[in-house]
Amino acid sequence: MDISAIIEKSEYFSNFNSEMIGKLLSLSRILEFKKGEILFSEDSAGKNIYMVLSGKIKIFKLSATGKEFVIKILRPGELFAESLLFKKEKFYPATAESMENSKVLAIDVNRFEVLLMNDNLMAVEVIKNLTSRLFYLSQRFENLIIGNSAIKMAFFFLDLAYSKGIKEGKNIKINLDMNRETIGNMINLSRENVERTLKYFKDQNLISLGRKHLTILDIDKLKEIAMKT
Repeated sequence: MDISAIIEKSEYFSNFNSEMIGKLLSLSRILEFKKGEILFSEDSAGKNIYMVLSGKIKIFKLSATGKEFVIKILRPGELFAESLLFKKEKFYPATAESMENSKVLAIDVNRFEVLLMNDNLMAVEVIKNLTSRLFYLSQRFENLIIGNSAIKMAFFFLDLAYSKGIKEGKNIKINLDMNRETIGNMINLSRENVERTLKYFKDQNLISLGRKHLTILDIDKLKEIAMKT
């Protein structure tokens, strides 16, 4: 496994040079988790931020009634628990569970903060990416609260396209490794609403569906739908 290559392709560290990556790795360690194992629980003390190296990690919260709300399913190269950075009180805002046998890079958050405070170039690159990510998350939260089913689904597909999509000419193919119920949990829709919205998108020639994959046929139209908040 080429960890440096995974870091180079990640959203947060894509502008890091080899020296920066070496510094990051010097305060990190690789952890392995089996399927179903909890990495950390909501409100537990936070010591690390993480990057997925292999496998899949689910981030979720539980409602007062015990219903699971899936926030994100993370794949190799994606960072999580980054909200701990530069916070005085460090507690994880959600629970992380390994969906299959997985490896993650655990980055000591306190040492990382010290590194960033002493390396202005690294700090600027991380802050730029954090700012972009915070804008995305605020927009996603707004869509989940007030958006209709089409807006929520369009935004969800755009997220998948950018994080794991494979370009095939003008189309974007996405391996869809989740069922309708999981999709509904992630965008706050019932299974029935998910099915109706998928049918609407198919009828509008925005997507095509296979057994284990989805193809976006008109990403510009999806962007238009997603931004109608």
